[in-house]
Amino acid sequence: MKRLKNILSILAINCLLLGVGIVILELVFGGWFNTNNLNRLNLLKDRVIQYDVSHLYNDPQPIIQYSRDKYGLRGTYDRLNSIDILTVGGSTTDQRYIRDGETWQDVLQDRFARTGVPVVIANAGVDGQSSYGHIKNFEWWFPFIPDLKPDYILFYVGLNDFYSEADNRYDRIVSGEQSPSLKQKIKDNSAVWHMLRTLRGAYEAMVVREIVHRALDLIKLPWTRDAIQNNYGFMEPRLNEYANRLRVLAEMTHNLGAKPIFVSQPSRRYRITPDGFAGNSRIDSYDGHEFNGVDYFHMMRKIDSVTEAVASENGALFVDLASHTGWANTDFYDFAHMTPQGAEKVGVLLWRELKDVITGAEQGAARDVDSAALHPRH
Repeated sequence: MKRLKNILSILAINCLLLGVGIVILELVFGGWFNTNNLNRLNLLKDRVIQYDVSHLYNDPQPIIQYSRDKYGLRGTYDRLNSIDILTVGGSTTDQRYIRDGETWQDVLQDRFARTGVPVVIANAGVDGQSSYGHIKNFEWWFPFIPDLKPDYILFYVGLNDFYSEADNRYDRIVSGEQSPSLKQKIKDNSAVWHMLRTLRGAYEAMVVREIVHRALDLIKLPWTRDAIQNNYGFMEPRLNEYANRLRVLAEMTHNLGAKPIFVSQPSRRYRITPDGFAGNSRIDSYDGHEFNGVDYFHMMRKIDSVTEAVASENGALFVDLASHTGWANTDFYDFAHMTPQGAEKVGVLLWRELKDVITGAEQGAARDVDSAALHPRH
C-alpha cells in the first residue's frame, strides 16, 4: 500500500510539473497575450546556411548558400518599402536547395533589370506551407514587417493543397462565422497545438505524401498513359474549400493594398509530350480513391482550374505554368522541386507573362531574353 502511495505521489508530482511546463510554454510561445506570432510560423530569420546539394542534382559547386534576413525574407532589396512583388508559397517558392542569386525570383528580377525596369522581388516562401499557412502569414507575419507595402503578391500554389484536409476553420470564416468557439481559440493561440499540428503535417508530407526533398531518377521511373479513375467528383469538397481559402488570400492581398497574382505549379509526376501525356505508374490513395500519375495530372488540372476561376472573379492575373509543355527531366530533382535549370526556366516564363503587367515593364520588353533557358539540351 505504501509503495502504491509513493507511485501515485510521483505520478502526481510529474503531472504537476508537466502542467506547469505546458503553462510556461503557452505563456512564452502561445498567442494568448502577444499579438506577434512570428515564432509560431516556424520561420528561419537572420540565418545563413550552407547546404551540400550533391545528393540532389549535379552542380560544379555543390556547397550552396541559403539565407534569410531578420524579417524571414529571401532576396536582395535596399528598403522594405521598395519591394514591388512579394512571392508566397511552399517549398517550391522557398527553394531551400537553390543558392542565393539563382532562385526563380532572382531570375525574374534580373530579367526585369535587363529591360531597364527595376522590379524588386522578395521571397516569403515557407517550406511545407499550404494555403492555410499563407493565410496565417497575413495575420502573424506580414503585419510585423515594417513598411512592407508590395504592389503585387504572387501566390505559387496548388501542389501543397492537393491533400489539404476538409472542414477547416477558414472555410467557416468565409461562410460567416464571426465568433470562434473555445476549441478554435485554443487552436489559434496554443503553442502546443501548433507544435503538434506542425509535427503531424511534417509526418504526412514526408511519410504519407512523400513531399520531401530527394533525388529521383526520373528517366528510370515506370510510366503509364492509362488513368485508374474516370471521374473525379470525389474532389469537390476539397476543391470548394480550396477556392474559399484563395478568396480569403485575394481579399487579404487587396486589404494590404496589393494586387494578387496566382500561378499554377508544374510537377514531374506527369509529363506532357507531343503524343499526349504520361504519368508515373505508382498508385497512391486520395480519400480512399486510388490514383496514379495520369490521374494526378487530371486532379491537379482541377485544382488549377479553381485557381484560375478565383483569380478571374477577384480581378487577379492567373499564370498557368503547369500547362507549359517545355519542362524536362533535368528541370526537376524530384516530382515537385526544381534544379537551378528549372528555376531559371520558371523565372523566364514568369517574366514573359508579367512584363506587360508590371508598370513600365513593356518599355524594354523586346530586349535580351534568354530563350535558351526555356529549351535546354537534355
